[in-house]
Amino acid sequence: MLKKMNLPNKLTMLRIILVPVFVLFLCIPKEFFELIKCPDVHNYMGYVALVIFIIAAITDTLDGRISRKNNIVTKFGKIMDPLADKLLVSTGFIMLTGLGVIPAYVTAIVVFRDFFVNALRMFGSDNSKDVAAGISGKIKTVFQMLAITIGLFSFAYAPTDGLFTFIENSVKMNMLELITNISLSVVVLGVIVATLWSFVDYFLRFKEDIDVEH
Repeated sequence: MLKKMNLPNKLTMLRIILVPVFVLFLCIPKEFFELIKCPDVHNYMGYVALVIFIIAAITDTLDGRISRKNNIVTKFGKIMDPLADKLLVSTGFIMLTGLGVIPAYVTAIVVFRDFFVNALRMFGSDNSKDVAAGISGKIKTVFQMLAITIGLFSFAYAPTDGLFTFIENSVKMNMLELITNISLSVVVLGVIVATLWSFVDYFLRFKEDIDVEH
């Protein structure tokens, strides 16, 4: 099957494959490294997960650019590319919530929006509407990718008690910890606003296509 795929679709599949690998490196328990007598290696797993996430995010950018440049559009790509994106983003937020980096309500907003908008786009697609991402969706994606990237770095280098920790503990933080916590706090606020904006935008675009009779 892979031999028959074009390059953008191969990049999409690579992104999907990287998702469980990304999860694995965040889930390996410290006891495993103690068992193999390499306890210090556990401290670097967050950085490895960060690199894997960045590689996956780059494939997202590359497959879109290659598709547009060469006018490559396939049914497989239309279905799997947005699925791969949502798998990557949702998994990133869920893992960071489990690690105590990002609040659960933020992840809930992100996941709910993705499921609901997917349904809206299916209604629009049935009516032959353009379901390509609008400006709100693109801005939302930028904020979400930034939040996961900074969140992973925060987990690996500067774990804190959560967002806005800098307000009360700035004196105890070194400069990089302070910048990381401020950046993550601001970007997560951006995620909330952009995700809700995107949700409303898509609802207004496709509300007339919602068919409750068939």
